[in-house]
Amino acid sequence: MKDHSPPLQIIGQLAREYDEKYRELEKLISETQPEIIPPQLRALAERATDRFRSAQVAMLSMPELFDGEERQSALQAMEALCSAFDEMRILFHFLFENHSQADKP
Repeated sequence: MKDHSPPLQIIGQLAREYDEKYRELEKLISETQPEIIPPQLRALAERATDRFRSAQVAMLSMPELFDGEERQSALQAMEALCSAFDEMRILFHFLFENHSQADKP
């Protein structure tokens, strides 16, 4: 039987980080003047995108991740992760741009 504790530990750590980041953003927004929020959000989004793209390139540069019996599953999982990230980024930009336009007189 395989030991699944490392993946479960990673999922648990990601959940804790998500909660912490959510609370940090909530605090940042509550303490920031409304006109400064859009540039702050855009900067955070760009930082997140840069980090994701770096990880994406690193993972895609590791051919051993996509070898063996699980090759197809690994490729599908990577495609799903990248696609989901791109969808979230598109949604963020769409909401951000529409919100920014709604604030203009």
